[in-house]
Amino acid sequence: MNRRALPLSTGAWIALPAARAWAQSSKAPRRIGFLEPSTPDFSKPFLEVFTARLKELGHVDGRDIVIERRVAHGDAERLPALARELVALNPEVIVTAAVAATAALKTATSTVPVVFVSVASPDQRGFVASLARPGGNMTGTSFRLAEMSAKLVQVVRETLPAARRMAVLELGTDPLSDKSRATIRARFATQRFETDFIAVKRIEDFKRAYEEIARRNSDVLFVLSYPLFVSQAQTLAELAIKARLPMVGPREAFTDAGGRLSYDNDLKEDFRRAAGYVDRILNGAKPADLPVEQPDRYTLVVNLRTAQALGIKVPKLVMLRADRVIE
Repeated sequence: MNRRALPLSTGAWIALPAARAWAQSSKAPRRIGFLEPSTPDFSKPFLEVFTARLKELGHVDGRDIVIERRVAHGDAERLPALARELVALNPEVIVTAAVAATAALKTATSTVPVVFVSVASPDQRGFVASLARPGGNMTGTSFRLAEMSAKLVQVVRETLPAARRMAVLELGTDPLSDKSRATIRARFATQRFETDFIAVKRIEDFKRAYEEIARRNSDVLFVLSYPLFVSQAQTLAELAIKARLPMVGPREAFTDAGGRLSYDNDLKEDFRRAAGYVDRILNGAKPADLPVEQPDRYTLVVNLRTAQALGIKVPKLVMLRADRVIE
């Protein structure tokens, strides 16, 4: 045996893992696109949850991955151009939220994997073939808008038994389909509400929308969960309170800002799930084979302070069902 050779061979063995680690760290970071329909401030907590989960899965921002962000600042008309910018960077996957952003990416690419977050009825919108078998380059998390809306409006009827007209605020640059409108009208009609759809395209349209709602003698305002509306929840709530109009919606941000009721899934949890999709795609999975996930729980929030300010009495049964009460 050559004893002098032993230390050299042992040293080489010890050095091997270090060499592998160096080789891995010397690889160029993998590029992930992040298309933000709203503002950086609104996206910040969700991006933090997303990157924290990726780190847990072994993908550290700035080391293993680099996140390319494009922000629409609430202007849906900018999304198509931003989507094309991200696709041109040739990322391994793009993450986004909201229907308009997902639609912009669908137009921009049919090959780059896309993970959407909390998009209403993606199968009905043609983003995926079905929830169980997406079949294309898109997958992610979703919710059923009609079902969420029906549950919320049921609670509205319990708290406002005399209310007759419901105004629904929708985004003019991404209007609901005729089928979605018909479904919502039918669901609301079961609670004896007549439904009016009011469209806005940008923040500057909010005041005009409230004037239109007043002209139609609406009793309640239902705000859909577009990022522009969620990011401007405070403005919408202040206008509603000034107009003495109960405002409800499927996002918790609306009640936190001063709305009356919300029935919401956990957006942060959805972004955690999105990180799991990205991990699987980076490890070779295809979006076509990754089923779309839906929330397993929703949260009912009641803003008792706003109700009292508007002279609305909240029934005890509603209070008992509430997951959170703002007093």
